[in-house]
Amino acid sequence: MTFGRGEAPRLHYNGAFMNRRTLLTLALLAARAAHAGEDMPVVHVPAPADAEWHSYRHAYKAASFFAPYVATRPLIQAHLQIRPNTEDAPLDGLRIQLQGATTQVDIPVDALGRATLPMLKQAYDEDAVLRLNRRKGYYQFSGRYSIRPREDGRYPLAMLREACEQLISAQRASGYRLRLLGKECKGVKFIFARGDAAAAVEVRHAGSSARIAAQPGLPFENRSMGPYQVATVRLADWPAQAEVVPLPGLLGIGTLYD
Repeated sequence: MTFGRGEAPRLHYNGAFMNRRTLLTLALLAARAAHAGEDMPVVHVPAPADAEWHSYRHAYKAASFFAPYVATRPLIQAHLQIRPNTEDAPLDGLRIQLQGATTQVDIPVDALGRATLPMLKQAYDEDAVLRLNRRKGYYQFSGRYSIRPREDGRYPLAMLREACEQLISAQRASGYRLRLLGKECKGVKFIFARGDAAAAVEVRHAGSSARIAAQPGLPFENRSMGPYQVATVRLADWPAQAEVVPLPGLLGIGTLYD
């Protein structure tokens, strides 16, 4: 749209004048309501207007791509993961909503930012989006391999060694071969919440046990998540027949390569 000579200044002046009149009117209404003891209307915004989002189709294709690597390696699992771009971006209260034309699904997120992506053809066809209750620029959508937790809470060292081998094998096969060139499985990391002073694991063997206290450390390879409480069990330090039992509060299990 274009304006003739003299039209733009006139429009600018009238707009400013109308804005001042509107603000004055609102101020008077607020004063009258306050004087009368009336409650002013409150507008609730459930999520940031400029929320972080990701294509469901892209995530669906990624999950389909990684599924075969997990299917043939039963000791590991794969998740969609929300990773903070900086250490000070919190994961507490993080939620994902799958939103499409006829699809509205809340997807739980755990304390490590991991979520299980529902495989819904309808949402795929609708080109739905995965929307965070966070503003853009602070988080990224990614994938995460980790060792599968056991319901009985007991982890034979031989099983942990095999799980670590399965995980590094899956990473190499799915596109990280160069990054892991020359790397070997050296240990397993048991991850607990930040500030969990009691976090630890017990290593049991031949009727005796030793406790490994958790220390601040990175839960996975990338540094953006910042330190959690991590109890590291180095595979070479213990007999193959040993068993690891984490104390309550375990969030996840990662690997240590060297």
